Amino acid sequence: MHKTLAVILIFFSSIPALAKPHDVYPVSCDVLWAAVKDTLGNQNDFSVIAIDEAGQKASFVVVGETTPYRDMVALAPRDNQCAMKLTILQVGSDDSDERGFRKRLAKSLAKVQAAMPAKPAGPQGQQ
Repeated sequence: MHKTLAVILIFFSSIPALAKPHDVYPVSCDVLWAAVKDTLGNQNDFSVIAIDEAGQKASFVVVGETTPYRDMVALAPRDNQCAMKLTILQVGSDDSDERGFRKRLAKSLAKVQAAMPAKPAGPQGQQ
């Protein structure tokens, strides 16, 4: 009995360690927000419920789900980076909707960054 209780206590105390932290991207939130909007803009994958441009938050539904849940994404600046909190509800242990969103976001972010003008190398030396 004591061993079972000890195992249960260890399991529940380790749950916070298993929780996913916020994703932190080494870009500004404006750049990441453009990628989020591009990702959610694909009507074959997502149906947008609401977008808060000023707060950089969006709620959406994954298209094709048998039970549509209201999923959310929110961005917040952190130092010179951007933290993303992603909440995708899905029944069961399969996290394919979350993986799909992250994969599509990575592609959109690469596309947004490729479209950005290159930064100058720095001040030119005087001759």
